[in-house]
Amino acid sequence: MLLFFRAPVLSGFDLGFGDRADGLIEISILEHWRNVLSGASNWATTGYFYPYAGTLGYNDGYFLYGLVYSFWRLFADPFLADTLNIFTFKTIGFFAAYALVARSLNWGRRSALFVASIFTIANGLWVQAGHAQLHIVALLPLAMILVIAIVRAEREGRPGRSRLAAIALAALLAAWLLTAYYMAWFAIFFSALYVISYAATILFTDHRLLFAHFYRRITTLFIFLFSFIICLIPFLVLYLPKLRETNGHDFKAYSYYLIRPLDLINVGSENYLWGWLIRLFRDAMGDAERADRLMGGEHVTGFPVLLFILILVAIVGVIAGRRPAAGRPTPPELRALALAVVLSWVVALKFFGFSFWQIVSEFVPGAGGIRVILRYQLFVILPALLLVVWAHRERAHRLMQGRPGLMSGLIMLLIAEQLGSASAAHLSRSAHSAELSAIPAPPASCRSFYIVAARKDEATYANDKFDKLYPHNVDAMFLAQRWRLPTINGFSTFNPPDWEFADPLASSYDFRAMSYARRHELRHVCRLDMRDTKPWRLMPETE
Repeated sequence: MLLFFRAPVLSGFDLGFGDRADGLIEISILEHWRNVLSGASNWATTGYFYPYAGTLGYNDGYFLYGLVYSFWRLFADPFLADTLNIFTFKTIGFFAAYALVARSLNWGRRSALFVASIFTIANGLWVQAGHAQLHIVALLPLAMILVIAIVRAEREGRPGRSRLAAIALAALLAAWLLTAYYMAWFAIFFSALYVISYAATILFTDHRLLFAHFYRRITTLFIFLFSFIICLIPFLVLYLPKLRETNGHDFKAYSYYLIRPLDLINVGSENYLWGWLIRLFRDAMGDAERADRLMGGEHVTGFPVLLFILILVAIVGVIAGRRPAAGRPTPPELRALALAVVLSWVVALKFFGFSFWQIVSEFVPGAGGIRVILRYQLFVILPALLLVVWAHRERAHRLMQGRPGLMSGLIMLLIAEQLGSASAAHLSRSAHSAELSAIPAPPASCRSFYIVAARKDEATYANDKFDKLYPHNVDAMFLAQRWRLPTINGFSTFNPPDWEFADPLASSYDFRAMSYARRHELRHVCRLDMRDTKPWRLMPETE
């Protein structure tokens, strides 16, 4: 945990994960849930994009995050509470992964500690830590524990225990979807591929066994599906109207974010052990801008080379049915897991401009909500680690007994190759708290507001394009939650159909804002510009 949180800890908990844009958007939504719990807000409608309803559906819902964050807000300011929220889920992920391997799978404590450690500090999760929604992958080992509990209880003839676990799994998946869509959808998609792979594995040996498996568990399966549908109602109520409004992401939106073969090992140029290799590939491209576009940003989700080799060897061995120890055949569950990993990689990879993901996006429900397919590599870390441990743990155990120094060195190398100098902790608690606290509260006559500039003489955020989109909009989102006063500003994965609040310094900005106010019949709209002597102004057009 200290390795993963080294940047916040070394900064004295001043730096949090995220940046001026996504970080503040996330905190704004978490503050929304705090207002919901205090009875000040409707759960589905945030304080931004006013007066639209159901605006939480334009972005990830952060439901579970909001509950944990609201607890930490009893003791901490918004920025520290956000860091503690991420710490909470990383802790859950570590101990759940440990329990999965040590108790549910009974593979031993050393194997459990290895899986939990790599799962927690994985290079891709560290580099992409600024995307807070990705930390929810911590729920994956919990879901796996419940699945194993269901299967084990069924085999032991304890249907009551199995069905309780099925209900718990249904509730977990529904809450997961309402928190962060990507990882939850990946979990469901991977589960479907796993079931297909398992069915194919059983059919290959004895098709009668497959039908026997199904019929013996049909009641539990029905209870799970019924419970899942019931628990899913809030998610569907929130997101289906927005899906009809926005139509999700088209091929053009996600084609850039498909996994290319090189992305499988792309750990970024700042990785301590393998950064030199990535820099070689970047230099070979010649054009630095093209290299950034194809190998930077979201593309840094790959596996370090040594771990990737172990994964490939494990997959080949498991699918081929090689026995890691004498007398121990590869169970069909493990072979199905390996097949599901391979199938999902093949589907998500882009070869010579083609990807099977086009078919997935067109025909698989919910796929239209996925834009950055590269993030799937972060989901598959845990399944891949389980395959590695199954395939190599007997050999590792013998090596630890015979040559403990060498085995310890290999483990340290596997840990070290996850580390790098890149950091996603850019959100300064002290700087943003001071700047946002300096903004005076709106006049009592205001019923809603919009922002031209919330900070004086602010440095460029990223570039001209992003500066016109983010700073004023995300500040408005945060301040709307603080003041519990709605704003017409906002920025999200999707925006309302008549949203046009970019470029606040343009001469047309106030005209656009007032046109919006007239269309929606808004009264008493206030304007905030911290560059003025009197920052607040009630717009006369709305009096």
